[in-house]
Amino acid sequence: MGMPHIPALLLVGTEEAGLDRTNQAYRAIRRQLIDLTLSPGSSFTETSLARQWDISKTPVREALARLRRDGLVVALPRAGYVVSPITLQDTDDLCGLRTLLSGEAAAAAARRGVDAPALDRLEVLSQAHFALAAGEVGQEDALRAAIEFEAVIANSGGNNRLAKAIVDVLDELERVLRMAALIAPNVASPPGELAAIFDGLRARDVNATHEAMRNRCERVHRDVLQVLARSASISRAPIAMPASPLPPA
Repeated sequence: MGMPHIPALLLVGTEEAGLDRTNQAYRAIRRQLIDLTLSPGSSFTETSLARQWDISKTPVREALARLRRDGLVVALPRAGYVVSPITLQDTDDLCGLRTLLSGEAAAAAARRGVDAPALDRLEVLSQAHFALAAGEVGQEDALRAAIEFEAVIANSGGNNRLAKAIVDVLDELERVLRMAALIAPNVASPPGELAAIFDGLRARDVNATHEAMRNRCERVHRDVLQVLARSASISRAPIAMPASPLPPA
């Protein structure tokens, strides 16, 4: 992959042979939480997950302890766990944080310069939404491309902690974006957003790159809140899963 910090979506299907049972359980359960297989607000037990993955409860318990720290699950006394809900308040905070972090990382990458292989990859990824509009790729491929695009930039800025923070935010954001896509499957990014960021990076124009990344993040912020508001009566209300799943935008 060529990136020290890799979003969870890009790890799907990769080799897990080197991981111990706890890390395997952590990755598997976290994936189910992010892709909404374990839907927000649903409950489960250690026993049910251990049976599903055919492993002992100890690695599941240890994985769930990490997922509690990640904020993705909540422990219920003597009653198992519940998947953390998606709320407008938390989504607003998450998108705002993403705008701040990704804008700074993009500016840092432009200032530092992106190496040639990464720049070539960014050029390919920046065309994803044009391909989507032309019917050449599916919504899932477009989501992967957008997340990889931002992760490549985060890993190119020269700040390891900033890159890790952004990848953590992208993992949480993926869950929110999938929920929004279920509610409004036809909402998609306008063509040219990623290309504008790429053009700034290629020219090593710090201000243009920073502005283009912030513009994209702020647009996503507005769109996601508008879509999720259709399913919540107040800002802290959990977002309910739609009755019939639809493909992600």
